[in-house]
Amino acid sequence: MIRKIIYAACFLLTSIPAYSQKRIVPGAERMDVYVPLLKGKSVAVFANPTSIVVQTNLVDTLVKRGIKVVKIFGPEHGFRGKADAGEKVGNFIDKETGIEVISLYGKHNKPTAEDLTGVDVMIFDIQDVGTRFYTYISSLQYYIEAAFENSKPLLILDRPSAS
Repeated sequence: MIRKIIYAACFLLTSIPAYSQKRIVPGAERMDVYVPLLKGKSVAVFANPTSIVVQTNLVDTLVKRGIKVVKIFGPEHGFRGKADAGEKVGNFIDKETGIEVISLYGKHNKPTAEDLTGVDVMIFDIQDVGTRFYTYISSLQYYIEAAFENSKPLLILDRPSAS
């Protein structure tokens, strides 16, 4: 199941010829492709301020569309991006959605089985910064590992690098 969803997401998000596009369409904006996979499921989203659909955060967009987001995971700088580089970010309840946010930066860098209790589908949508020393690419690796270790389907929403 996991491989099917990842394969489907990668194929569908890259199947439009680049020459027919006036701009790159990030995976998060292809809601017609992946939202049907989320209907009736409990969803965990790994996101930060680069995780946007047009000008709205992906989590806020999914919630407005009736998707049941039950957990948010945040990387370095936090889910809403309010922390400085290297700053300790703890877990909290997001004021805008009321959803639990679990920090995956520092000693707790990978979702545990407990973190994923009640989650049916995992989503990752963070724009990489294009440098090897930055934490977002390793965050993706840990998130993929957690999906496989806990038999959770994972949807990776692709977007171009910031560099």
